[in-house]
Amino acid sequence: MTSLQEVRARFARNEGLPFADVLTEASILDALREQGVQYRDRVFNPVTTIWGFLSQVLSDDHSCRDTVSRVIAHRAASGLALCSPNAASYCNARARLRTGVLRTLARRTAEELQGSLPEGWKWNGRNVFIADGSHVSMPDTQENQAAYPQPQAQRPGIGFPLARLTVLLSLATGACHDLAMAPYAGKGTGEKTLLRQLYDALKPGDVVLADALFDDYFIAWELRQRGIELVARAQYQRVGTQTVQSGPDGDVIVWRRPNKPHGMRGEQYRTYPKSLVMRQVSVDARDKNNRVEQFKVITTILDASIDAGQIGGLYERRWDGEVDIRSIKSTMKMDILRCKTPEMVRKEIWAHLLAYNLLRTVMAVAAAENGIEPRQVSFKGAKQAVTAFAPKIEAARSEERAALIDAMLTAIAYHRVRNRPGRWEPRARKRRPKPGMRLMQPRAAAKLPQNRSKYY
Repeated sequence: MTSLQEVRARFARNEGLPFADVLTEASILDALREQGVQYRDRVFNPVTTIWGFLSQVLSDDHSCRDTVSRVIAHRAASGLALCSPNAASYCNARARLRTGVLRTLARRTAEELQGSLPEGWKWNGRNVFIADGSHVSMPDTQENQAAYPQPQAQRPGIGFPLARLTVLLSLATGACHDLAMAPYAGKGTGEKTLLRQLYDALKPGDVVLADALFDDYFIAWELRQRGIELVARAQYQRVGTQTVQSGPDGDVIVWRRPNKPHGMRGEQYRTYPKSLVMRQVSVDARDKNNRVEQFKVITTILDASIDAGQIGGLYERRWDGEVDIRSIKSTMKMDILRCKTPEMVRKEIWAHLLAYNLLRTVMAVAAAENGIEPRQVSFKGAKQAVTAFAPKIEAARSEERAALIDAMLTAIAYHRVRNRPGRWEPRARKRRPKPGMRLMQPRAAAKLPQNRSKYY
């Protein structure tokens, strides 16, 4: 695995393209070979297209025309022949790019970062991953509506297609290790079902940290069979649960297998044991101004060397996952996607996650050089610093880049996240939206002459 020192050493060889120091051309070519991609050597080859895609999702504009302009500027600065400002070639190149290539690069970047972590950044020497879900919206096209229908409560033509996402985020670095995607509603689209698709991204000894939705007997047993531990908030008190041992570090309890869930076949249900030994810890957060002052946490971790305070403290860090998702959706503007077909939507999501993981890698290097942990560094501040320094690094001569890299890492490490235990904010907005009519019919219908008077 690549160490943070080796990543730092590559910064001085930055070629000016987005994250060329972390996401090298060799790593991209390796992913292309793994996916069996063959291509012709042209201006927008897969390597240039991926770098262009990364710059696109990182920019505030997010348009293809803006991306092509940056590619032209880079070619002009490098003394290469200029390409046409028309964005059609770049859009066609994005369409040819396989989703599996972007997914492989995003996952591999996160794995390499996790493998290079100092032991002090881990929790009791273990890798902890936060499992959480969210959703994204996309353009209202027939293709997107067919694959990711809008909620049934909305009138046809008024709402937008929605997709449900479940992600695995590193507690130490915030990097996204894998993602599963499904329609927002329907059979087999719940967060627990999507989590099962992410099991292969975990290794024995890892810990999954999740909210009360994942307080599930079957999930706990499936993870334990793989040697993976679960820490989740207890959702409710189960009937028939027996306490076999009580102590200051929690209660050892025996879960009884619940009734067969709807949709699970009988032969599958009988493969689960009739009981499961768990541990339940009480968490007192009355001094931290949390929404919930006292709650219980269940876990499969029975190791006596890990006390109740460590389990409770670990669960209270679950909120970091909510902040990470906000960084991806709000700071990187992935909450409303732009692509008009389901396949391009999936590529756009994985391009966002690849750029996000590369940013997290740069943040980890900056944190290591300044004697802090990645969670203490502001993600938005890091994104601002990287986008501000990128043009300067590209234009600089080779002997000048080292000083620019040092200044960039210092700027990234300067913007810290304050220690805010139990931070509570009302879920409400003070600033009122501007008055305006709501579109209550499809836009094409609203444009018809007989309907225009409704929207004057």
